Amino acid sequence: MAEADCAQAGVAEMKRRLRQAARVVLDSKAGRYLKSLVSDSGPARRKGIKLNGSRRFADVIAYFGDSPDKMYQLEQWLPAFEELSQSRPVVVVTRNAESFSLVTQVTHLPVVLAETQPDLIDLYADADYKLAIYVNNSMRNFQSMAEPSIIHVHVDHGESDKTSSISNQLKAYDKVLVAGQAAKDRCLAALWGLNPGNLVSIGRPPLDGDFASVLPPDERLTVLYAPTWQGENEANNFTSLDLLGPDIIRGLLGAGVRVIYRPHPRMAEMGTSEVLRADESIRRMLKDANAENAGHVVSIDHALFDLFKDVDVLITDVSSVGLDFLYLHTDRGLILTDRHGDTERMQKSSPIGAELAVVSAGTIHDLPKQLGIARSDESALAARLKLKALYFGELEEGRSTTAFIQAIGEAIDERSEAREAIADR
Repeated sequence: MAEADCAQAGVAEMKRRLRQAARVVLDSKAGRYLKSLVSDSGPARRKGIKLNGSRRFADVIAYFGDSPDKMYQLEQWLPAFEELSQSRPVVVVTRNAESFSLVTQVTHLPVVLAETQPDLIDLYADADYKLAIYVNNSMRNFQSMAEPSIIHVHVDHGESDKTSSISNQLKAYDKVLVAGQAAKDRCLAALWGLNPGNLVSIGRPPLDGDFASVLPPDERLTVLYAPTWQGENEANNFTSLDLLGPDIIRGLLGAGVRVIYRPHPRMAEMGTSEVLRADESIRRMLKDANAENAGHVVSIDHALFDLFKDVDVLITDVSSVGLDFLYLHTDRGLILTDRHGDTERMQKSSPIGAELAVVSAGTIHDLPKQLGIARSDESALAARLKLKALYFGELEEGRSTTAFIQAIGEAIDERSEAREAIADR
């Protein structure tokens, strides 16, 4: 066995013996409860660890604790994780059997299923994992973050001005990798006590990929309407779909453009609602228009970044979609929506909302005019260039993944130095 493998095996054996000793020592009422969490008995019974590939001796865990409806949050990061794995072994850890099956189909990285907390504890005890990356703020992240030997790093699945982007949970991570200065300003303004040194700008690695054209050629102006989902509560509800969506589509059809409609993948989570009814109305309108070979598209299966390739103007809500389009296609038109119809609130809460054209109930009648301004107005282009620098920094395009890999390496080095200092003491 190689020297490094022997060292790793020694760490794993030491952890196993410590856990075994802990089970013997714990004898109080609290101790008996804790034993139930890490034993085969008790309410959190093991289901066993399932793996696709080798899970041992990886440096980095890409953690995903959710069900398949949130798979898009992980999937956009997989190319960056695969690139990272060229220099540091990466394993994807899942907590849901369906998600495990899906992830194995979309990446060559080794994938592990650890459904119960005892499974997760055993998994972490078996090898000397150095760092875990989290792509959202799932409640199940905290079962993983209980492990003190691992550095816990948050990357999130998008850059946006939504309130969900400034969750107080960010304080729990050792590092928070953000796109640029706008995210730092947003977090530090909202989260009392957050350590500025834990915020690291890396750009947006999921935007470094090569994206392919997926729409048929069309000489008309192509406008993509891509509303966000309705959020868990009204405070995080930025969707325009229920209040403005059908009117936006009517305005676009009347303007003679090709319409691409992209519903959000989580839209149906709330069950029957005004949002779903608006979605059905839009689909009917486009279906009726296509009865005359109009060529409009309802896109569910295409990758969003691929759709962007053939789009002249994007209409979207306050979300990561608009910012991703801003980064990839700064020279093209971008219009935001405001479901609240509150210009002052929009300007205070979102730098992009303060600078770009906004569609609301009071301005939707001007939509055809706004399409022209968004496309060709020089001041609109200047605003987009300024906003791109604010949200994503000055990194050259294609360099975000390099910055991400460097940030991960620096965090692991910090961990090693800290552990050596503790050992010396």
